[in-house]
Amino acid sequence: MTRDPYEGLRHALALIPMIQAHPGLTLEELAARTGLSENVITDEVARLVLMCGVPPYAPNNYVSIWVERGRVYVRFAEQFERPVRLVLHEALALLLALKPLAAGDHPFSEAVRGLRKKVLHALGPEAQRQLDRAERTLRGPAAREVRRTGNLREALRRCRELRIVYWSAHRAALTERVIRPYAMAEHDGEWYVIAWDSERKDVVSFRVDRIREADLLDTEYEIPLDFDVRRWNRDRDFAPAPGKVAARIRFTGDAVRWVREELPGKDVLQQGDGSVVASVRVGTEAWFLSWLFQFGPDAEVLEPADLRERVAACCRRMLEFHEQPLPKSRT
Repeated sequence: MTRDPYEGLRHALALIPMIQAHPGLTLEELAARTGLSENVITDEVARLVLMCGVPPYAPNNYVSIWVERGRVYVRFAEQFERPVRLVLHEALALLLALKPLAAGDHPFSEAVRGLRKKVLHALGPEAQRQLDRAERTLRGPAAREVRRTGNLREALRRCRELRIVYWSAHRAALTERVIRPYAMAEHDGEWYVIAWDSERKDVVSFRVDRIREADLLDTEYEIPLDFDVRRWNRDRDFAPAPGKVAARIRFTGDAVRWVREELPGKDVLQQGDGSVVASVRVGTEAWFLSWLFQFGPDAEVLEPADLRERVAACCRRMLEFHEQPLPKSRT
């Protein structure tokens, strides 16, 4: 039977504070206070000795815990002997990171909420006010986003359909559809769910961070026997099809922030004047032009030269069209 990954952590969170508060407790007393058997406590102590540290997990790097003559002791590394002093940006980063774990359905939500209170209590009044303002401006994943991710995992595990609201970058619009998730795949630092799509009646990929809502449905499905995520990852959406080219585009102004957030970091080069040059694969020219023109004057195709000329020609045609005099209305 596979061991519950949370079980050891629950035991550690119960044992370490108890041993620290009551050094030298006997195994029998510790078993009575925690509800764990003496054998389980001995096993957990041995496991904690091996895993509480930095690679190669040598004892005493962080926590030293041992049993001596039937009594259990714990000693922390020197850096834990004095209270942690967080500067404002460290406290804010920690609170934002803890926020999604405080959701009611998370296994450690109660402990996380207690930790957040301790962090806030350790700060002075002025720092608390600044943090309060910052948390209203900056936010980590909300409970809804945590639930969305959980529903996606559950759909994959149990082969249940999902009703999703998805942001389509190609259409610049939100759409609602039902999908049947087959697998997850990572490409260029982004995660995708490979799924049968009720709208296109085909198996396609959806970027996980563009799924705005995901509701688990009762309808079950079977994944086709010939589906292979490795073949999909190699042959479909994530590999350039024959004839596809990579365009180099300079982005300026407001487009720079979008590029940094949405395109893989390896494809984006920062320039000295504040602009960025990004490499973008061109699928169909019609899609590329509709995507490019949304940035207006903040995007300029640098190469290949023939694509740059076709973009310029398209711009000239649009300009000529808009400069035509309006037909006179008949009275």
